[in-house]
Amino acid sequence: MNWRNMALKNEGLQTVESFSRAMNIQKNTAIRYMHELRIHGFVKSQRGINGKRLYEISPLKLKKIGSDGFFDILNENSSMKIQKPFEHRIYGRQMEIEEVIIRTLKTGDSRIILASLPLFKKVNDWSLLYKLAKNGWERHVGILYDLSRKYFRVKKMDGRIMRRLKEAPVHEKYIIGNIRSDDFKQLEREWKIHVPFNKSDIEKLGA
Repeated sequence: MNWRNMALKNEGLQTVESFSRAMNIQKNTAIRYMHELRIHGFVKSQRGINGKRLYEISPLKLKKIGSDGFFDILNENSSMKIQKPFEHRIYGRQMEIEEVIIRTLKTGDSRIILASLPLFKKVNDWSLLYKLAKNGWERHVGILYDLSRKYFRVKKMDGRIMRRLKEAPVHEKYIIGNIRSDDFKQLEREWKIHVPFNKSDIEKLGA
């Protein structure tokens, strides 16, 4: 299959439906072709105003500019893959794993936060993690760290940082909405924060 020629004939912004009509193929085949075009560098996707996925097709290889962003790093380090709602890139520097952990909390998305648990295995700078967690996220980070240690081989946190996390005021008892765990009551009492996951949720991570 000549993927460049296919990209040339279908250049522009497409949906799966418009692409399947243009190619006179079934929708499943169109999705497979889009996947191949992406692999070969001729497609990148984005979300439209109504949430519909759009595909930018070009016969010129669409090179990624900058360094891996939030979703790239999260998916690279977690067994639970998150579909990227948009392309996020970092310019002029590398995004640190500690930044990704804090950003997952700020999304307020249960699936994204759950996917972040294995990232604690890659933390190298506990001071940076604490610095980024200040202003309300300290206890959330602490309880997720302790939860990740139950299931993954995570390095022991610097004792001074752990104390600072535990001494931080409780700004919000819930990580997500009013959701609390049925399985991690002891951790919740210790941190005064409610875990939004149960054991069955973490099993999805292959822990």
